[in-house]
Amino acid sequence: MSIRIVPLTGAALAWHGYDLITAPDCATWDQTTWRSHERRGTVGCYGSHLALAAGGRWLARIDADRQEWIAAQPVTATDTAHLNGSVEQYLIAELGDPFHLLETVRGKKVIHVRFRAARLIGLEPEEPHEYGGIFDPRLTATALADLIERRVGPRP
Repeated sequence: MSIRIVPLTGAALAWHGYDLITAPDCATWDQTTWRSHERRGTVGCYGSHLALAAGGRWLARIDADRQEWIAAQPVTATDTAHLNGSVEQYLIAELGDPFHLLETVRGKKVIHVRFRAARLIGLEPEEPHEYGGIFDPRLTATALADLIERRVGPRP
């Protein structure tokens, strides 16, 4: 999933992300998964697109055979045993990420994409944003636009 990095936050980033996933040529939006490697390549939900557009870097790389790698080493059960989600859903931590939401994998501080995406658009990271929220896997593009308008703000 290749996305151009933009220096945006808040409503501007929220609407930029929406425009990315609703573009006629977008083949990488799949609201039902934070991140996954499918036949057509790596896909992700709205939250993943937000995090990547703001410069987020994934902890793990997923190859064409769906093997997950951290640096040049395959992901092991030890790497994932303590995580609150799949390893492919974690980003390298950056300044601004809430410290108490960080986890450690192979000595690297990481954060789940849902926390980063929420923070970037001005939502409280610890509030539930999945079911019934802006990262709900059942959302259509129209329903997502309505939630962005109500919870983040109007299009700038």
